[in-house]
Amino acid sequence: SIVGDPVKIQQWVINKLPNDSFSLDNAIIMSNSRRWPLMIDPQLQANKWIKCEEGGGPQGAGGADKKGRGGGGGGDEKASAQPTLKVLRFSQDYARALEMCVSQGVPVLFENVGEHLDPLLQPLLQKAVFKMGSVMMIRLGDQQIEYSKDFRLYLTTKLPNPHYAPEVCVEVTLLNFVVTADGLEDQLLAMLVKEEEPAVEEKRVRLVVESAESKRSLKELEDKILRLLSQSKGNILDDEDLIDTLSASKITSGRIEEKMVDQAKTQAQVQQTRQNYKPVAMRVAQLFFVVADMGHVSQSVDPMYQYSLEWFTSVYLAAIRKAEKPEKSSGGTAEQRLQKRLAALNSTFLELLYSNVCRSLFEKDKLLFSFLLAIRMQLVDSELNFPFLRLFLMGGLSGKSFDEPKPAADWVTEPTWKRVLELGNLGGIFEGFPKKFVENIDGWKKVFDSADPRGIQTEEGGQAQFVPWPGDLTAKATPLERALVLLAIRTDFVITAIQDLIDDKLGRFFLEPPSFDLEASYAGATNRTPLLFVLSPGADPMAELQKLATAKSMGGDRLNAISLGQGQGPKAEEAIRLAVSEGGWVVLQNCHLAVSFLPILEKIIEELPAETSNDFRLWLTAMPSDKFPVSILQNGIKMTNEPPKGLRANLVRSYLSFSADFLEDHVTRHKWKKLLFGLCFFHGLILERRKYGALGWNIPYEFSESDKEICTSQLKIFLNEYQDKEVPWAALNYMAAEANYGGRVTDIHDRRLISHILTDFYSPDIISDTPENRYYFSPSQIYYAPEGDTEAHLAYVRSLPLNETPEIFGLHANANLTAAISEATTLLRLALPLMPKETASASGPQAGGKEGGEEKEERAKTPPKKVTPEEVFGATAKSIEATIPQPFDIPFVQKKFPVTYEESMNTVLVQELLRFNRVITVVLRTLKDVQKAIKGLVLLTPELEEVGSALFSNRVPSAWSKVAYPSLKPLASWVEDFRSRLAFLQKWIDEGPPHSYWISGFYFTQSFLSGTLQNFARARQLPIDELVYDFEMLHSSMTKENVEAKPETGCYVYGLFMDGARWLEAPEATREAPKGTVGESLPKVLYSPMPMVWLRPNEQKSVDENAHVYHCPVYKTSLRKGTLSTTGHSTNFVLTMKVPMAKQHSEKYWTKRGVALLTQLDD
Repeated sequence: SIVGDPVKIQQWVINKLPNDSFSLDNAIIMSNSRRWPLMIDPQLQANKWIKCEEGGGPQGAGGADKKGRGGGGGGDEKASAQPTLKVLRFSQDYARALEMCVSQGVPVLFENVGEHLDPLLQPLLQKAVFKMGSVMMIRLGDQQIEYSKDFRLYLTTKLPNPHYAPEVCVEVTLLNFVVTADGLEDQLLAMLVKEEEPAVEEKRVRLVVESAESKRSLKELEDKILRLLSQSKGNILDDEDLIDTLSASKITSGRIEEKMVDQAKTQAQVQQTRQNYKPVAMRVAQLFFVVADMGHVSQSVDPMYQYSLEWFTSVYLAAIRKAEKPEKSSGGTAEQRLQKRLAALNSTFLELLYSNVCRSLFEKDKLLFSFLLAIRMQLVDSELNFPFLRLFLMGGLSGKSFDEPKPAADWVTEPTWKRVLELGNLGGIFEGFPKKFVENIDGWKKVFDSADPRGIQTEEGGQAQFVPWPGDLTAKATPLERALVLLAIRTDFVITAIQDLIDDKLGRFFLEPPSFDLEASYAGATNRTPLLFVLSPGADPMAELQKLATAKSMGGDRLNAISLGQGQGPKAEEAIRLAVSEGGWVVLQNCHLAVSFLPILEKIIEELPAETSNDFRLWLTAMPSDKFPVSILQNGIKMTNEPPKGLRANLVRSYLSFSADFLEDHVTRHKWKKLLFGLCFFHGLILERRKYGALGWNIPYEFSESDKEICTSQLKIFLNEYQDKEVPWAALNYMAAEANYGGRVTDIHDRRLISHILTDFYSPDIISDTPENRYYFSPSQIYYAPEGDTEAHLAYVRSLPLNETPEIFGLHANANLTAAISEATTLLRLALPLMPKETASASGPQAGGKEGGEEKEERAKTPPKKVTPEEVFGATAKSIEATIPQPFDIPFVQKKFPVTYEESMNTVLVQELLRFNRVITVVLRTLKDVQKAIKGLVLLTPELEEVGSALFSNRVPSAWSKVAYPSLKPLASWVEDFRSRLAFLQKWIDEGPPHSYWISGFYFTQSFLSGTLQNFARARQLPIDELVYDFEMLHSSMTKENVEAKPETGCYVYGLFMDGARWLEAPEATREAPKGTVGESLPKVLYSPMPMVWLRPNEQKSVDENAHVYHCPVYKTSLRKGTLSTTGHSTNFVLTMKVPMAKQHSEKYWTKRGVALLTQLDD
């Protein structure tokens, strides 16, 4: 602000420019720039300022000096008398209006510009002005028009993080007007004081105006004196007019200065009053950034979570008016009453904000929002330990390497031990934690085994559940520190730990989201506010809406519902036009399916006239879409109404949709009732299975009510037709599992699963079920098909457990742990980029780096200094780059391993090296470039920006993922795994083909499997398409280190893990005669390492098709999901292995268990 004119700056502030140094600097740059400004303005701060400044705001345009603003447009004081500002948009037909403004000197503001500017503006941006005679001209399109020197151009965009092409950036002055904490705090404080002490705020505003006027008068006086002095000729002491003017000016100046002294005193008094309310404004300002970050597209939780500053301030004002105001009669001093009022303002606003935001969030994101609020409040109250929080959000692994060996205890896995070492590295309460952990390993084992490992006495937990932590850690630890310990030892309890943190900081209210209340949403809307239902699969708000419409006398013809789609746009426009003038509700359904109509809808909403009928309401429904207009999302009222979760809720919903006589009205009443219940149960079961992630389904399918309805109709038809015959089980199973529900199922292994599940319900056993001879759906004997009418069925369904256990799905109890860990991992992943970065600690990830004892001691003595995110990811990039080798020398390898008919593995090796070279090249290039970009040596492109963000967040950059093999590992583990793969290939190059192969180390595993088959086919002179693999699980004593030779045929592979079960080696098994079966997982052990496997090629005709084996799919990652390849399999799928089963188990049993083999784990 050194180069700014104080008088002009004060005038800008009066005209609604945010009063913070960032905004003031932007305004000064703009006023001194020779190019027109393009302002990044998601909260419309610059927009309001320009409109006031140019269009006659609080002080009119006349108070501000327009000379030279935004590109040195020239002009004089006449500029203030020019016509008012013209606001245009690219979505309008604006060419004629723009031409008029350019020729008449009317300033133009283009709002809501996107990432691409209209080419029509290029001559204006380039100021391609030329003279024709004595007149300045410019060419716009195919027209030559006069160019007024008073013309000014402004462009604003609502995009929070736009990417403009370099050719655009050089033609404009790009300014970032994103709201800052200081600027927002000042605005919120003014609003609060205006409500609490209106006289004080009025006085402040008046003082600002008077002070600006006084300074302006003084400046004019000084300028006048200087002008007279410069124009005076001869001896100035002889110039009587000058002497008289100077004397008069001195008197006037004295009066103004006296007035300014008085103003300064009054200002100090006003400031003291404002200071009392500053803590509230400061807290509220911080909360805005929590809400705003939820919807940032670059790190979006969901694209529909958009909230405007205007909406936020309306909630703030509502809270101020709602908060309890202590009366003087209530006793206490004025200071005590003030503190009570401030506390009421803080709590009321926080609760109101939570309630308002929650109604627009999906269930899965409500806990995340509460967590972000709690973290932000800890930040405001200076309770937040950033290194601790950062490590927690990174999943307890920062990427450092440690030399300390893992304890011998089986329950302590490698990831657990790494997280324990990371805690010790934090210092503070965790100083020496790894050593204490090993010393108290038995005590921590009790914590690990306990039903509630939190180490604290809870209201819901009895004394029996309470297992204190070893040492005095429990008593000393904060909720965040307890969460870090649970993340290391019992990751499945991280969500509970987060809930404890929220409860401790904010209270129980923030763990119990308000239920859906359409009436409250309606009450908060005006006739010009759109109401938007954000849909989820299975949700249909129309029934609730029709009920509300009837209650508000808006039913029947006054409620006009239009489902958007091809050709429906004009109908919707006409319906809105009629309802705006005559009153009525318009419902536009499925807006996400009419993307081309959305800009028209946005314009209609923005141009709703002031005289809109009070009875008009516009209701919208849409699935989440990043194409939805931001202005509607920000200024509308958003609601989510998800269908109830849980098997019981699904069954209740099914039976409530049946009429009283629906169950009775069938000739085969007993069969009909039993099979219909089985179908409804099957429908609920396959929907709820999705919560277990890949254990439930490889792909989470959106099975719908229409699938159930068509199956119900077919069931009725088949039973009618076969009333005196055997039920056509094969036809019923085929129609449901293959055609209706199965029509959505694209994964071949999911298709096998759905067929197996359906046979539990479309089965002769369900028909023969009686109270004396029950056919139970699971070993718990809770679930069966009841007798009686609809009411009896509903009574039974409502008696079922609210939260079903994994056994009804055929899953192991560990599936609950998998679901809990997945939920926690997702929440931490979403929260990490939303963490405030400006105070990030120096404990950033150093992938591959080591920390010796001396460094650790030094670190314990020195508190971590605060560094920028750029420094953190710059250091990470440097440390990773140092560990990645250069690309392989392909010509050398081709010479050493030439293409031969007998050895296909040579070709496999070269192909793998070419693929890995591509990854190495991209990794090294981006790491080098991101370091250069930090130093300003190269342009920070969107790709490099994403790489930096990923390195900061311990994620694998998408630039790497695009060229690499599938992996779910965090950055540090990914780099370690990548180096291990390169080392495996380098050893192959150095020492020749290995005796056993690390199956996880291949980029494209199928090429290795095909190569092995090809070697066998060529050696035996057999067609390769007639060959398949036989599989033999070898004895656990065989490892890659002690395999002495290759097998005669096929190959040995290692590196597989079993998910959903474990390999159970028989007691009598030996190395020479290995023997074992698939067995149940151990409690809390999610993945079990497999022994070495012998892949033995064999002819298809020699395979024993009757062998008692489980056809176990092998996947590259635990996600299992991939894109559908030409083979009909997922791209994540490797092959199917035949794994021996125990006699008492069937393939159906393990299929429902979700058992699969994985080539790599997630950490």
